[in-house]
Amino acid sequence: MLALNQPCRRPAAPAVYSFKEKRSEFIAALFPAAAGDEARAALESVRKEHYGAAHNCPAWRVGYPDVEEFCSDDGEPGGTAGRPILGVLQKAGLFNAVLVVTRYFGGVKLGVRGLIDAYGAAAAGVIERAVLETALPFKDLELCCSYEHLASLSRVVKNAGVAENRLRTTYAADVTLNLLVSPEIEERLRVLLDSYEGRTLLAAPPRWGKDYVLAAEKQADGS
Repeated sequence: MLALNQPCRRPAAPAVYSFKEKRSEFIAALFPAAAGDEARAALESVRKEHYGAAHNCPAWRVGYPDVEEFCSDDGEPGGTAGRPILGVLQKAGLFNAVLVVTRYFGGVKLGVRGLIDAYGAAAAGVIERAVLETALPFKDLELCCSYEHLASLSRVVKNAGVAENRLRTTYAADVTLNLLVSPEIEERLRVLLDSYEGRTLLAAPPRWGKDYVLAAEKQADGS
């Protein structure tokens, strides 16, 4: 399990890299994935795209703060594909990432050492060319209040330390505030919302997310 104050690096978008080694073509595809089901969906998409390939070897590190790690040699000799790919992900410090290396066999066997080097090089190559971002952990929080209490509730939230770019407001019969709350201020905000003043400002009890989620350190506004 990761420490909740530890920032993470993750892919910001999919990336692809390919090269040839002794007539075999290696195609590495890197995808963002927040959970195991997303990682398996990415793997399935690669299998469909490269259904004629000899091997589609995956590795991933997904989830936060509990990290699920997985790798497979997909028919290659044991330890020559999945483990080297996972090792590259670990060395790069990537989380919420799935990496699949496809091999089109060219008729020349590479041997155990050659396979380990080739799969590792493919994984490292796609990471070098990928756009990466730093992500931080947050807890989702939904608050509901009347229009009359919106200004006061917004002031409580911001005084607790919630940044402007981590707050989204929706207007309907009542006002809904959706927040991303960092672990450092979570307890402080819980205490404030549970106080008499906090309870009088709310139209419904606070709805906290069950799990932490990762969000980009820098938002589109540059903050």
